[in-house]
Amino acid sequence: MQRLLSLLLPLLMGSCVWFEGDSRVFVSSDPQGAQIWIDGELTPHTTPAKLELGGVFGNTHTIQVGKKGFETETRLVTHYTQLDTTKINEWVGDSNTLPFPTWATFDDLLFPWKVTWVYVPHNLHVKLFPEGTFRPLPSSE
Repeated sequence: MQRLLSLLLPLLMGSCVWFEGDSRVFVSSDPQGAQIWIDGELTPHTTPAKLELGGVFGNTHTIQVGKKGFETETRLVTHYTQLDTTKINEWVGDSNTLPFPTWATFDDLLFPWKVTWVYVPHNLHVKLFPEGTFRPLPSSE
């Protein structure tokens, strides 16, 4: 019996995890209609656009926004994943309280683990400046 339980436990644990997240980033620019690159690769999207960047196991990405006659701007979006659990240690009662929390929901029992993810910033607005607007400062030599 113990051997059977040890074989089934990984399968049961997988069914007790709730996955939830948003792997999209909204990119807009001023002026609109700028091209978007993700990690150096041109996408078919122009601003404004909602980009799908990947789910639970996403990465940090470099997003570039550019338009003819304007300086190209580069931004970094970071992927965050978090694992949460039902606070089972708070379920311990004493002589004056019930041993089972009244605030627990059925989902807390069915899915005691929750994995969430998001990209930050989630909404990315880029101001594009005309080419040559910013020039290097003259050296003080």
